[in-house]
Amino acid sequence: MMRTIFQTTLVLNTYLRLLLIFGPNLIEFLMPLRLLCIIVTLFAPFAAQSQEAPIPPEARKVLELTIYESDLALVKDQRDFKLPTAQSTLAFLGVSGQIQPETVLFRLLGPEPFQVIEQVFDSNVLSPQSVLQRSVGRDVSVFTPNPATGKDTVERAKVLSVDQGLVLEIGGKIHTQVPGRIVFDTLPEGLRVSPTLLMTVKGPVAKDLRAELSYLTSGLSWRTNYVADFDADEKRLDLTGWATITNTTGVDFKDTKVKLISGDINRSAPSPQIKTMARRGGPEVAMAMAAPADGIQQQSLGSYHLYNIEKPLSLENNRTKQIALLGGKGVAVKQEYIVRGEPYFYQQQMPERPPVTQAESAITLKNDKAVGLGLPLPAGVVRVYGQDETGAPQFLGESALNHTAEGGDVRIVVGRDFDVTSEREQKNFVRAGERIVLTTWRVSLKNAKTKPVSVRVVEPFDGAWEITRETQAHDKANARMAEWTITVPAKGQADLEYTARIQN
Repeated sequence: MMRTIFQTTLVLNTYLRLLLIFGPNLIEFLMPLRLLCIIVTLFAPFAAQSQEAPIPPEARKVLELTIYESDLALVKDQRDFKLPTAQSTLAFLGVSGQIQPETVLFRLLGPEPFQVIEQVFDSNVLSPQSVLQRSVGRDVSVFTPNPATGKDTVERAKVLSVDQGLVLEIGGKIHTQVPGRIVFDTLPEGLRVSPTLLMTVKGPVAKDLRAELSYLTSGLSWRTNYVADFDADEKRLDLTGWATITNTTGVDFKDTKVKLISGDINRSAPSPQIKTMARRGGPEVAMAMAAPADGIQQQSLGSYHLYNIEKPLSLENNRTKQIALLGGKGVAVKQEYIVRGEPYFYQQQMPERPPVTQAESAITLKNDKAVGLGLPLPAGVVRVYGQDETGAPQFLGESALNHTAEGGDVRIVVGRDFDVTSEREQKNFVRAGERIVLTTWRVSLKNAKTKPVSVRVVEPFDGAWEITRETQAHDKANARMAEWTITVPAKGQADLEYTARIQN
């Protein structure tokens, strides 16, 4: 193109010189000159077209990621560059393949006058499939190995389609499977080695500049995974929280400063550890207060919590990395057992007894410093391990944990315990009105363990309710739920009987 412009300029200078020489014959040169003006006009836009300036990841000076739990991240990318012409197209190579282009924020870090005219996200990345797609209608070579000679047989073929599988025309016949490997004569135009953000800009020429490119992207997310080592005898556990970070953006982020945001964002369409001094069987236990892991700074950020990882991380594409986030040693807990009724139990005459059920086993604690925690706990999955009689660790179960603020209640459901069971019997059922029923139930709790256990009996009532008679006092958990806490002796049984008046 530059060569064409140079040639056009040379022709124009020649015509001007001829006009100076043949001044009296100006009319004869008028028509060719008009034609020349048309030619120059046609080539003028090419002369003004911006030149592309690649800015590779190697030009990056600062890279920072703020990663949210909801498949979202904020990328801040600072790079150095120079403009080859006053109007140039900056090609930011290696941006996220799942960038949200409408969120891009470009800032020049300097006082120089600068203007962004337009931007385009080019995701046409070089791959076998993209090369095939751009070769539709073109000829390629198919190399097929000859089993007898071991040499390749080369045939010319035309790529007809790649939409739902490759279709080739070879020797006038249609092939839907590749008989060999395909070799392309040239690389099709318009393909890039990595996702690229193109920005047409105006600014100073050949001057050292630095800009910060900020954008939101999918493909980066994190979640919390907890590992709890539970000591059933001491009623304590060691809790470790891991930040699990996953990158599926299509690019690598190397030597990156990472911040993690915990909390549910709205989108439109602590003290050092103290050494544990526990003695098995002894009454005195020194607890290590929960604290962020080494190299992690935790702080509140509006309605969210931010975890700043001080050490730079490298997050490779299609890989998951785990970082120690927080931990607590010797956290005091309670173990409880729960049996639950079903709402339909209390609305009808039961034709037969409900089946015997095993009690739900759970570990409960208060998230405060008194028990050894006292940190905001991001939502995640808690996996609980215990020790058998030989001291070997065994997996006990796992449970989901919601976002829990300091001072909140934590309840980890481990599973069901077949040593603690419940058996129900409906003793009476009376329909006292069109919408009022009276029902009497006996709940028999059995404990096959060698130690007493505390069992919560939870009864959900569908409507306004009142306990008119009971063998033990209840607690009103909420408007539709009554609870009893009953101690069941070792190798023994305890019974609860109550009458409920329910209006719905």
